[in-house]
Amino acid sequence: MLTAYTLDRRDRILAVNPGWDQFALDNEGRSACADQVVGGRLMDAITGDAVRMFMTAILMRVRVTGQSEAVPYRCDSPTTKRRYVMVLEPLADGGVRVSHHLESEEPSNLRIRVRTADYGQRAPLRCSICCRVKEEGIWIDPFEDGKDRDLWVIHTLCDDCKQAPVQRYRQRQLRVPPGATEAMSA
Repeated sequence: MLTAYTLDRRDRILAVNPGWDQFALDNEGRSACADQVVGGRLMDAITGDAVRMFMTAILMRVRVTGQSEAVPYRCDSPTTKRRYVMVLEPLADGGVRVSHHLESEEPSNLRIRVRTADYGQRAPLRCSICCRVKEEGIWIDPFEDGKDRDLWVIHTLCDDCKQAPVQRYRQRQLRVPPGATEAMSA
């Protein structure tokens, strides 16, 4: 299922696609339905300062370069690991269209329920990109330890996911355009 939204130049949500509400409702997200988010600021819908900064940086890069960007991430349900790609496309008026493409689903017999800890509550960190949880100094995938979990977490980014966009951007900058090697040797 494709979900998408359009942002204005100030990161206010202008519109969502028709499948948006169904996805929200299927995932216990009534507060994410169109009537709750359209007109609001994107950053108000994102939990965790590090995650907001990450998204702000990507939006800025898309606007400044005028190039689309694709960001792989996980968005799990309690019983399914799901891999997505978020595609950010610049619009002529400074807006950005953001679409989320489901790449794969992996059902599990486990139930991993994740909720956001209250401000000031002591809780494990959870990476909002790869869904790993930091326990005893180690980032682990909660689906891989073989037990059901009910987690209260603080949303952040692990070091691997913080570096991934920079590495993708550098790789894009280092690509040699078609024909460039022939032109250089002529």
